[in-house]
Amino acid sequence: MLRGLRDHETALLEALRQDLGKPEAEARLTEFFPIRKEIAFMRRHLGDWMRPERRPTPLQLFGTRSDIVNEPKGVVLVIAPWNFPLLLTMKPVIAALAAGNRVVVKPPEQAPATSKVMADWLRVSLPADRVHVVLGGPVEAAHLTSLPFDHIFFTGGTETGRKVIQASAEHLTPLTLELGGKSPAILDATVDPAKVVPSLAWGKALNAGQVCIAPDYLLVESSAADGVIKAFRQTWEGWFGSQVDASSDYGRIVNDVQFDRLVDTFDDAVAKGATVLCGGRYDRAHRFMEPTLLGNITPDMRVMQEEVFGPLLPVLTWTRPEEVPERIMHIKDHPLSMYIFSRNRSRIRHWLGATRSGTVGVGATVVQIANPDLPFGGVQASGAGRANGRAAFDEFSNRRSVLRKQFPLTALPLSYPPFTPFKATLARWVSRHL
Repeated sequence: MLRGLRDHETALLEALRQDLGKPEAEARLTEFFPIRKEIAFMRRHLGDWMRPERRPTPLQLFGTRSDIVNEPKGVVLVIAPWNFPLLLTMKPVIAALAAGNRVVVKPPEQAPATSKVMADWLRVSLPADRVHVVLGGPVEAAHLTSLPFDHIFFTGGTETGRKVIQASAEHLTPLTLELGGKSPAILDATVDPAKVVPSLAWGKALNAGQVCIAPDYLLVESSAADGVIKAFRQTWEGWFGSQVDASSDYGRIVNDVQFDRLVDTFDDAVAKGATVLCGGRYDRAHRFMEPTLLGNITPDMRVMQEEVFGPLLPVLTWTRPEEVPERIMHIKDHPLSMYIFSRNRSRIRHWLGATRSGTVGVGATVVQIANPDLPFGGVQASGAGRANGRAAFDEFSNRRSVLRKQFPLTALPLSYPPFTPFKATLARWVSRHL
């Protein structure tokens, strides 16, 4: 598989540029590098993961042995999203194959160039009875999800995720859902904006904001707001220049449908009183939208009703730390990620304890997904199940419990009828003391 990746590297880089305007360095760091690391991680640990896991046996089951045996689930369907079409297609495929499954892959039709090259790569690199690629759109995806697969791994929007759940319910197919949601970023006045804003600015500008765990809105302590806004302006201008559309280091929106959705979201906010604090320019001919901060935000604006999934970043303020969890809970369902920037440990503990999310970054954005030892996934509307490293291997495995009788003499016959006075006395003692 790695040889196939190398052989198709140039074609994949060009395809990612065509589909998303991805700069080569960004594509290498966020698409190619994680795939290579995932393969290396799986190879290093797979032998240990595949071994039966011995489990303690309680005294009442004396004479037996307990193990968990990881077995393949069977045939797995992977439906991938378009925002990181290479990475988010291949990571679950790698994990499913490592767990011994056969895989049907539905790459994203919104990234047609990348999907075609991936299909060529997989067909050349892997046996047809191990991986089968299906190219197509919503019709093909709907048909696939209605089939009796042994597991479905879907990455995409929450609304489409609901359709996948409904389609798979006919066969009670187990699901892993990586969805999204409105991921908040909390900043207080204890941090230096010049030091922490670059992490947030990068998380929002990466892939033109088309990242499921990108900061979706800011919750900034009122006294720090001016400094944070200034730091965003300076950071983005330092990276991309005053004419962002001329920068080769900034991506593009994937297609006209997504571009028009983002423009409608922007126009709706401005029409309802939002102010443009930074950015605000866009060009439909090139599907370009500048990283943009929006102020004077109200709950009725579309930018606060839906996941943005683009380079628009609303800025909200607060004065009391206790407000923050309440604001998060009232804005949307449990997010996929949450980010906290503070030097006050008690505040961090309070915000962590009073909120729920799939992942958290304290002092950093987006990079929590890069640790293969950290399970990745959402909560309720932001997803179900876990991926990444060992968690992904377990997700695609049937963790089969096996109890073996090892000795002729066990305690099991004591539970067989007839229940003599001795057995009744023994049962009372066991229920009280074991």
